[in-house]
Amino acid sequence: MAMIAVLGVSLVVYSRYENQHLKKAPAKVVIGPTATQHWQAAYAIDICGTVEPALPVNSNLSTVGIRTFGNGLIDINPGALTSGAAKFEGAKATLGLFASSYPGLKLTATSVQLPGTKPTNWYNGVDCTKTIKGVGKLQVKVWASPTATGKILTTDPTKYHLTNGSMITIAFVPVGTPIPVPSSKAALIASLGSKK
Repeated sequence: MAMIAVLGVSLVVYSRYENQHLKKAPAKVVIGPTATQHWQAAYAIDICGTVEPALPVNSNLSTVGIRTFGNGLIDINPGALTSGAAKFEGAKATLGLFASSYPGLKLTATSVQLPGTKPTNWYNGVDCTKTIKGVGKLQVKVWASPTATGKILTTDPTKYHLTNGSMITIAFVPVGTPIPVPSSKAALIASLGSKK
């Protein structure tokens, strides 16, 4: 009888312990941005050692959720749209989507073309003839935040997922050429500070 009582008490204690220490299922990870998030990222475009001026305001501003206002920042704001926000949310918010949403800007894994009256397609193997001379290669350097160390992407840059506070320089330069931080870094820091 004593054995049954000890066993019963043991089971109650064990059951209570298990109940208090339930393993919770991991929370579902939501990849932003969502329609309720408004993110900013700094960008620059360097062609053969010359940092190009910031792209002007998107001409299709009201129909895209990833755009620029001409200030050197990528505005990632799917919720600003009255319809079609889902196209710009979550994992779809990429550097490639920003480029394809800007009229005349083209970006691939190996080339960049800027909008303008005489667009030039800068693709791997073309010689740079501007500030820096040599065989150019498309390289994209990213910084996770304004204080992070930059790294050159080794994967298709069009697939790079935009994040709040990140910085990106699209560079067509000879390999080994220093790739600069976007000059819009200060605007990004100011923007991030205003959202606290």
